[in-house]
Amino acid sequence: MRYSFSDFLAKIAKFLFDETTRDPNSRFICKGQLGDFAACTCIDATNEISCINAQFVDADVFLHLNGHYKTINKITFHGNNFQDLPDRALFGEVEHHSLHTLNLSANYIVNLNSHALQGMPNIRVLDLSNNEIVLRPQDTDFLSHTPLITHLYLRRSFTSSVNRTKQFDLLMRLFSNANLVNLQYLDLSYNFLTSVPYTLACPFPSLSGLDLSQNLFQTISMNTTCLQGVDVIDLSRNHFRELDENFRRNFANYLPAETLIMRNSFHCNCHSAEYIQWIRSTNSIKEKNMLTCARASPANFMGARLVEVPLHKLDCSVKLTSNQGSGLDIFLVLPLIIAKFLFS
Repeated sequence: MRYSFSDFLAKIAKFLFDETTRDPNSRFICKGQLGDFAACTCIDATNEISCINAQFVDADVFLHLNGHYKTINKITFHGNNFQDLPDRALFGEVEHHSLHTLNLSANYIVNLNSHALQGMPNIRVLDLSNNEIVLRPQDTDFLSHTPLITHLYLRRSFTSSVNRTKQFDLLMRLFSNANLVNLQYLDLSYNFLTSVPYTLACPFPSLSGLDLSQNLFQTISMNTTCLQGVDVIDLSRNHFRELDENFRRNFANYLPAETLIMRNSFHCNCHSAEYIQWIRSTNSIKEKNMLTCARASPANFMGARLVEVPLHKLDCSVKLTSNQGSGLDIFLVLPLIIAKFLFS
């Protein structure tokens, strides 16, 4: 069949019209039942699936991926309301060996269930942040199916007021059973913690980064033998007002150089000379020149750098636990309060 020049021009015009009117997001519509949800996008080029704020309440939604996607590299389900992960593998009997990143953050997850992560043995990054996890004895094998994890995000994951001693015991059993010898980074920030298990880092021989920021620590004690390979321990924005003798002598003094990040609201008065002198002499703290007196007596030293404040001029004429100060305490606690109500 021969086409005239006018037919050729018509086809070109139709092609250009189709290309300019096509929805640019249509190529991200998921296959199968997930395609019915605008909150879900699937990127074939990178083998990524994401459902954000889709308000799913049933974890059976993961089964919808089977049969449509044989190769998945990254899955993000954020902002749903699962509450319980299933007492079976998330994907049923189908295994996803190419999956390396699983983000299940902000899904109101309470119960993990030990079989949920079966069938995805090559996960490197697991994010369970912003959930309401309460560990149970039957959940302590939850991570045993994913031994290759290198980054584990548990940011604001354990905020329940249940017995913390019991929860710590179950957490350590979960970590020990997992045998995460490749774990490099652990995030436990924003969990309202006042302490951590003494052996917290011991199950992770490859650990290089530990984030404990935005908690409620006033001091901390950990087995430093298990921290010798760690490059960074972030203790910023906690409730450290000074660094007590136990912290200095039995913890910080045994850490590698420039390991600690310690940006907190420090107090400076007539009782502060010992810990300030230690800060000046130690090499354990990173960026110690940035540390300042959030509250001071006399008040004119408020904001002074700890490495520069004249110790002989500090006194106790001002009560530092009063409302006097810069208001930094409010700004340190406020993010925790907002996070608590935002994700509850």
